[in-house]
Amino acid sequence: MKRLILSVLFVCFCSSLFSQVYKLETVFSERGQTTFLSYWKQLDKESLKERKDTFSLWGYQLYHDSWASGAYEVEYFKGSAAAMYQLLREIDAFSEKYGNEDKVLTRIEGVQVKTLRQMGFRYTLVFDRENKVVCKFTQKQWKNILTDFETFCKTNGISYNSF
Repeated sequence: MKRLILSVLFVCFCSSLFSQVYKLETVFSERGQTTFLSYWKQLDKESLKERKDTFSLWGYQLYHDSWASGAYEVEYFKGSAAAMYQLLREIDAFSEKYGNEDKVLTRIEGVQVKTLRQMGFRYTLVFDRENKVVCKFTQKQWKNILTDFETFCKTNGISYNSF
């Protein structure tokens, strides 16, 4: 009986010691889009001294027409502030350089990125890890995402421009 109680106490102690609680703060979202850039804010007071600044580019996709039964989350990229800044900066530069061309493909920070011209609009697509789902924005929107990211980091004292 003592072993059981000690085991339960040990498991509870270890789970509270190694678990962290986060709140997703939106850095960028666009009306009508289901893609977001979010900051993973740590809520545990004890772990704040070991704070890791994590950002993710993620969104919702549909299997079929119903948001209630067909929606799922997709993560396009998740990384540190410096890695996210590098990704956004390189996507912006890629969009600017190849925005007038169709179907130019590259990999940035391990993520597949592609240009697309569709009905007179020029998009830059960012694929998920499995290269099945994309988020698409125009060059102007990618520039806005980068600007919002820089503003958020400066406002919250997050270092993003160093590796």
